[in-house]
Amino acid sequence: MKFYSKPRRTPTIIIVALIDIMVVLLIFFMVTTTFIHQPAVQITLPKSKTGKQVKREQGLVLTVSPDGKMFLNTQPVAADQLVERLRAAKSQNPGVVVEMRADQKTTLEVIIAVVDAANQAGIQIINTFTRSGAAAP
Repeated sequence: MKFYSKPRRTPTIIIVALIDIMVVLLIFFMVTTTFIHQPAVQITLPKSKTGKQVKREQGLVLTVSPDGKMFLNTQPVAADQLVERLRAAKSQNPGVVVEMRADQKTTLEVIIAVVDAANQAGIQIINTFTRSGAAAP
């Protein structure tokens, strides 16, 4: 007895369906991924025993590196331009808050210059960031 078999089709891969699946997976991973805010400058915050948790304001973040370079919301700013930039921010938002992140090796002279610039611009509230733990000697 002779059996007849149907000629088999060669399998094909439907590329359009694969692209659709890849796009859906890409969108899924983009939506579910947690984006971590990385600061523009890597600094080591000083430790504080009595530091308090404050509510984060939508204000200006001023980062001061150990060598005295300043960054206002990740953009570099010169010390002589700081007052003007703070005044401009104050004119746009009268209740603006400056959040200062200074490295533990930053000199007191630079920190005082930042506080003076904020006072000249009319900004009264300056929050500072610290790490929790024992104070550094």
